[in-house]
Amino acid sequence: MPRRPDAPGPRAKGSALVVALWVALLLGVAGIAAVRLAAVGAGGAQVEADLARARAAAEGGLWAAAHRLASQPRDQRPPVAAFELPLGGAAVSVQAADEDGRLDLNAAPEPLLAAAFRMAGVPAPDAEAAGAGLVAWREASDPGGGRRRLHAVADLDAAFGGKPGLAEAVRGVATTHTGRAAPAPEAAPPALRALLSRPDDPAAPPPRPGLRTPQAQGSGGAGRRIVWRITAEARYGAVTARMAAVLDLGTAVPGMPGRVLEWRDVADRP
Repeated sequence: MPRRPDAPGPRAKGSALVVALWVALLLGVAGIAAVRLAAVGAGGAQVEADLARARAAAEGGLWAAAHRLASQPRDQRPPVAAFELPLGGAAVSVQAADEDGRLDLNAAPEPLLAAAFRMAGVPAPDAEAAGAGLVAWREASDPGGGRRRLHAVADLDAAFGGKPGLAEAVRGVATTHTGRAAPAPEAAPPALRALLSRPDDPAAPPPRPGLRTPQAQGSGGAGRRIVWRITAEARYGAVTARMAAVLDLGTAVPGMPGRVLEWRDVADRP
């Protein structure tokens, strides 16, 4: 029998199932918390119980957003998205952005790297040296004969003997997951978007002789809406938990909306 036009599709049902499972998990966490409250003093145990609920709600919100994005045709996904949803008694806020809007440390050319380092507060001479050093490090062969690449932004400081703290300085605008020589402006973080809007940067150094830039994924243009950075914040009682993930929604994984490229607890605060 043909499905009614207004009947929910299988992806919508799958998203509803994910939310329902997370609500069930939250109820289980609440039961465990109640037992602990009966056995331990109410003060510290209450904070711990609220934090457990907030963490579970943040993770549930993150996955709910991932399923929602995955259920949309790729050409209909916005470059950035925001979701608000109540989950298990917690207020959850989710921010999602196409990862193509970030600066890929494995593919960006030397002048753009140096400009981004300067934008992040690195002194100009150090920024220029870091841009040239990173490109030179990328183009040297690893022991297996392939080109070197960073697996995470956090690897930046140790990769080529650069300035300590460089990874933290660019964490909010950088990635290692897109392979693009230039970010997609419509999905870029505000500071990086402002940098990309400048037609010429008089402080940008010229590329050093002999250094190249990979162009396998193109030099710019609109984002592909495949790899997503999703951050969820959940507040329960007096505590807040935040989680962040980078997900490849173009890679099929049984029972999941995509493949996890990064996952971390961003912060917990009472």
